Amino acid sequence: MTNQYQINSEQLSQINELVKELNKEQLVWLNGYISGLINGNTSSANTLATAVPKSSEKITILYGTHTGHSKEIALDLYDRLSSLGFSPSLKALDEYKKTDLKKEQYLFLVVSTHGEGEPPIQAEDFHEYVLGKRAPKLEGTKFSVLALGDKSYKKFCQTGVDFNEAFKKLGAKEIVPIQKADVAYEEIANHWIDSVASELQKIQPAANSTVSVENTAAKKKKFNRTNPFYAEVLEKVRITTEQSEKEIYHVEISLEDSDIEYQAGDSIGVLPNNPVDLVDLIINHFTEDPERIVRVGGKHVSLFRALQHKLEITVLNREVLEKYNEIVKNKELATLLENEEALDQYLYGADTIDLLEDFPGKIKIDEFIGILRVLYARLYSISSGPTLNPEEVHITVASLRYKHKKRDRNGACSTYISDQINVGDHIPVFIEKNEAFRLPKETDKPLIMVGAGTGVAPYRSFLQEIEQNNKQTNSWLFFGNQRFKEDFLYQVEWQKYLQKGVLNKLDVAFSRDQNEKEYVQHKLKQKASEVFQWLENGAHFYICGDKNYMAKDVQESLKEIITSEGGITAEKADEYLKKLKKERRLLLDVY
Repeated sequence: MTNQYQINSEQLSQINELVKELNKEQLVWLNGYISGLINGNTSSANTLATAVPKSSEKITILYGTHTGHSKEIALDLYDRLSSLGFSPSLKALDEYKKTDLKKEQYLFLVVSTHGEGEPPIQAEDFHEYVLGKRAPKLEGTKFSVLALGDKSYKKFCQTGVDFNEAFKKLGAKEIVPIQKADVAYEEIANHWIDSVASELQKIQPAANSTVSVENTAAKKKKFNRTNPFYAEVLEKVRITTEQSEKEIYHVEISLEDSDIEYQAGDSIGVLPNNPVDLVDLIINHFTEDPERIVRVGGKHVSLFRALQHKLEITVLNREVLEKYNEIVKNKELATLLENEEALDQYLYGADTIDLLEDFPGKIKIDEFIGILRVLYARLYSISSGPTLNPEEVHITVASLRYKHKKRDRNGACSTYISDQINVGDHIPVFIEKNEAFRLPKETDKPLIMVGAGTGVAPYRSFLQEIEQNNKQTNSWLFFGNQRFKEDFLYQVEWQKYLQKGVLNKLDVAFSRDQNEKEYVQHKLKQKASEVFQWLENGAHFYICGDKNYMAKDVQESLKEIITSEGGITAEKADEYLKKLKKERRLLLDVY
C-alpha cells in the first residue's frame, strides 16, 4: 500500500526526466522554488529562472558605511547587475584586500562621510591607503563613486570626493560621474544604479548561462523615506513633570501588519509637518495666496501644502544661502558666506524667514521654493527592544522650543508629535538601520552606556533585549539631565533592572540640583579607575546624545581616564581610542 505522502513511480519518472536536463544553477533554483511552495512563500514561488547571458568581466562593488545605508545600496547594485547576467563581487572596505585594487576592471564604490569630512571607521584604512604613496596605478580600471553625506556639514560627502579624486589621479577612468546624495538619498542612489547598469550593458556578455531573476511584483514591500508606513500611535505620555524646563514624551507606535523588523540600536524616521505659524510668515512675506498651485518635486501642490509638508523651512545650510544669493545678490550675505565662523553662528537657530528678512532682495516665491531642500525625516533612537515589542516601536521625544531674534521657534518634528499627534492618529515612519550602534555579539562582554536626556533611549532597548534573551552581561549606565525630581527619565524601570541584575551599576548626574553643574563626564572621571578596568576587561563603551557638546566632552574625559589610569601619553591614549573604534567597542549615536 502506497503512503499518501510518498511519490509514486510515475511522478518519480517525471521528476527524473526533468532534472536530468537541468544544470547545477537550475537545480539550486528549483530547490528554493519548492521550499517556497512548502512554506507558502509566494516570493520564492514566483521567482523565475530566466536565461540571461553571463558576462566574464571582473566587477567589484565596495562599500564603506557607518549606519548601513551604503551597504544597502551596494546590495541593490549587486542584485541589479546580477539580474543582467554579470557576476559582481561585493565587499566591505574593511574586508577588501588592498592588493586586489590593481587587478580591478570595473570598480564601484558606495561610501558615506562621517562627521566633518571623516571616513567611516570601516573605510579608514582603505582611505589612507588610496590617498597614500603605496596606492597602485589604476590605468586599466573603470570606476564610479556614490557618496553619501549630509549638507548640514561643511565637508559634504568629502570621503566620496576623496576616493573619486584619488582614483582619477591613479589613472582610473570614471565611467559614471560621482553622485553626491544628501540625507534623502534614495532617488540619487537609484539614478546612480541605473546609470551604472546602463554603462555595463554596453559590454558584450558571453552566452549560455542562467541566472535567477526575482519577480519584482512578489517582492516584500520596502518602507523608507519615500515610501513610509503610516503607523498608529498607541500611547503618548509626558515623562517629565510640568515643572521641568524640558517637555519630553514617551511615544509608542504600532508596526502591526507592516512586516517591519528592527534591532536594538536602530532609529525610527518620522516625516514631520512644518510649524503652521512659520508657513504663514513665509506666505505673508510674499503676499501670496496659500492655495496657489506650485510645482515641487515634479508634482503640483498648493503653496501651503508645499511649505508645510514638502520643503525644509525650519533649518538652513550653506547651500541654501548660496543659491539664494545667486538670485538676490545681497552684499552682506556674500560677506557672511566668506566667513566660516560667522556663517556657523548665523545658521545655528536660523530659519527661512530669517533669511528673507535679514538679507532682503528681489526673489519670487517659485524661485524661493526652488532653492529649498526637501523636508527630511527626523530620526529618533528606538527605546524599545524588538524581542519584547515585535510589533511596536517606542521613541523618546523632547519638544524643541526656543526663542531666537525675539521670535518663538518650534522644532518641525518634535512639536508636530507633541502638539498635533494624539493616540489613534497615524504618522509616516520607517526604520533607519544603525549597524554602528549594536549590542556585542559576544553576550558576556560588559557594557558602559553613557547618555544625557533623550540620549538614554537606546539603552532602554538594550536592557530589554538583555532581559528577554537572558544574557549574562555586566552593564553600567551613566545618565544625566537637569533635575532629579523633574527629569529622571524611566527612573522606575532602571530601578527594576538593578533589582533583577539586568543592570549592574547606575550613576546619575543632575546638573541643576546643586550650585556647581555636574554632568555625565564628571561622573565618569569620578569612577575613572573602575571605568578603565572595565575597558581593559573588554567593555563596549556607548555614547548617545548631542554631538557638539556632550559627546565631545565624554570622549575627552575618556581620553583623560585612559591617559591617567593607563599611565600613558596623550598620543598613546589616542591610539587606544582608535583601537576601540576599530574593534567596534567605542560606539556613538550622536545628533
